Amino acid sequence: MKYKILVSGDNSMFIKDFFQYTEQYFDCLTTSDIQRDIIGHFELFKPDVFLIFAESENSEILSRAEQLRSGESGGNTPVVIVGRSEICMKLQRMYPTLAELYIKRPVSPDNLALAIIDFLDRNKLEKLKEKAAKEQSEENGRKHILVVDDDRTVLKMLKTALSETYEVTAMLNGVLVEKFLESKKVDVIILDYEMPIMTGADVYRQIKLNPKTADIPICFLTGVSERSKVAEIMQLRPRGYLLKPINMEMLLSTISNLTET
Repeated sequence: MKYKILVSGDNSMFIKDFFQYTEQYFDCLTTSDIQRDIIGHFELFKPDVFLIFAESENSEILSRAEQLRSGESGGNTPVVIVGRSEICMKLQRMYPTLAELYIKRPVSPDNLALAIIDFLDRNKLEKLKEKAAKEQSEENGRKHILVVDDDRTVLKMLKTALSETYEVTAMLNGVLVEKFLESKKVDVIILDYEMPIMTGADVYRQIKLNPKTADIPICFLTGVSERSKVAEIMQLRPRGYLLKPINMEMLLSTISNLTET
């Protein structure tokens, strides 16, 4: 079965070439930079990936895609951005959580298709592993830890370290935390303080204002060390507060204490 690719962007010539040379690999559909069109195509087409050809960091489609990531329609669909090297670097700074993969031009349509297939295959395999691990952890009755941090390296390190003992869910931002907690039981939340879109403080208040989630223990894990910022964090009265770089022994001890209370 072919992967389904929703395509948008500024470079109409490159998009045309992509359609022409990659139809053997994908089912493709284009969309505009109008939000209602994008949402409609996501709901009807249900793409495996949203592919954006970016010619400028100010492209309207990028802000639309960023909004989409925080919504229900496209929040779980990976985004791949294709652009010149300097554009990719700018976008990674401007939209740190927007895309899972950047592909730098020049790149041939065939090589682009192969890169996307490799990414989607690996993503599919990772999801299968996560599903299997989740089913296994449910059988074993392991505690469930939610880690929210905009740093992919930190998320990967924590997931690797904690998965030996706990079921671990990792999120790159706090936008979908509330919705996730509606259907999933979480025993402890490890929360970064400084994040784009929603700060750790925003996520913390959202969780505590909901009677169904207010009792979940939350530990801030952050690089913030300024006295004024620390004071702000402590005013929230979290159950834990740990500084980066991560002391794994202290983190594990904190989580153990929080899951026992």
